[in-house]
Amino acid sequence: MEQSDMSRSHRILWLLEELQLPYTLKTYKRDPKTYRAEKSLKEVHPLGKSPVITDNGKVIAESIVIMEYLIYKYGGSSPLVPKTTELEDEVKYYLVYAESTLQPNLLVLFVSNKIRQSSVPFFIRPVVTRVTQLDYLESKLKTNGTDYFVGDCLTGADIILIFPLKLAKSRAALTKDQYPLLWKWIEQMEGRDAYVRAGRKVAELMV
Repeated sequence: MEQSDMSRSHRILWLLEELQLPYTLKTYKRDPKTYRAEKSLKEVHPLGKSPVITDNGKVIAESIVIMEYLIYKYGGSSPLVPKTTELEDEVKYYLVYAESTLQPNLLVLFVSNKIRQSSVPFFIRPVVTRVTQLDYLESKLKTNGTDYFVGDCLTGADIILIFPLKLAKSRAALTKDQYPLLWKWIEQMEGRDAYVRAGRKVAELMV
């Protein structure tokens, strides 16, 4: 498993730990100014994509593709494998939603907040409407009523959502008072043994 020193890749490590799959972890540094991948990562994937895995000589990039590959190839009887077509469709929805809708919307929110706090003249500042993504996800947790986004156990939906929601929490967009269910969900995910093991492995490599 190849990853740059950024937290998006932590989701794949978490999944590997949940599936109890053996793996070798290699980290790569990105240029702090340009965010470009170092040459050695581009030798693994020409676009310098991270995360990226190599399985029996097969190189796989993009978080959604990696997650589905690992779950359906190695999941076996794991609860991570959806038991019904309906659950499978729900998980797929969240996989795409997290990457194509949630993360871009949060990025707009964070950039807009930064602009509002800067000295940019008011008349050229963007008009920002209230972002409702977090409200939407809070309501989804409430409706499901199981402390998970899909079904009654951990799925790929929870794993893919951890990065953007932790990012929202770190930027103070997600607060305990306003989003108590999302806050509780993050704490529960961070407390899972597999999640903790994944974090420790990354920390050991960063020393």
